[in-house]
Amino acid sequence: MDTMLAGLGAKYQYQRLEGFISDLQDKFKKLEQINNISNTEPSEELFDLMMQVFDEVIKSRSEEKRERFANLVANQVVRESNWEEAETACRLLADLTEIHIQVLDIALKVEPCDDPYKGERVLTLYNHKKLAQRKDAGKVPTNLSEYLPSLSSAATEMICSELMARGLLRDIGVGGFGGGTFMGYFAATEMAQWLMDWICEPVAKPAANQDKSFS
Repeated sequence: MDTMLAGLGAKYQYQRLEGFISDLQDKFKKLEQINNISNTEPSEELFDLMMQVFDEVIKSRSEEKRERFANLVANQVVRESNWEEAETACRLLADLTEIHIQVLDIALKVEPCDDPYKGERVLTLYNHKKLAQRKDAGKVPTNLSEYLPSLSSAATEMICSELMARGLLRDIGVGGFGGGTFMGYFAATEMAQWLMDWICEPVAKPAANQDKSFS
């Protein structure tokens, strides 16, 4: 145990941090070609954000999640958003796993449903294949289990529950397609889109409809 904590543990942390810094530098090099970020001045706010990010990066085993943190820092430098907003996004990302983020990405991209969820992008924990095969059937909610076949139904439900608790998914089952079912039908919230905008690959200039502050 001592060897793990003192030797291998420090090695793992160093490798994670080294990979993160290399990834962030690559992102900055690409952005410097189209954005004037080379003149970014060091500040107390930037230092605090980087320390917050470093602390999370060394604890994250997921390479994909570490890249999300690099995207967050790069987006802050490019957009020059409110520092507290960037720190809020960092804390929220720290609480999520890559599977959580995968579910949010699915929830934001699935095709909109027909009645009774007209226009809503809906995920469900239930199988509606038979209903979808009916001639009069419209677009039914997307079965999340088809995207996460390796997870048990209990684990999938837990992930959705955790996202609901953080305000990233909302339960829309009661009174709709679920016939009163609770914890069976979900849609992404505006905060989910806000978070994904923070942790997506940085671009030259954010689109006008993406440059929204969360409040």
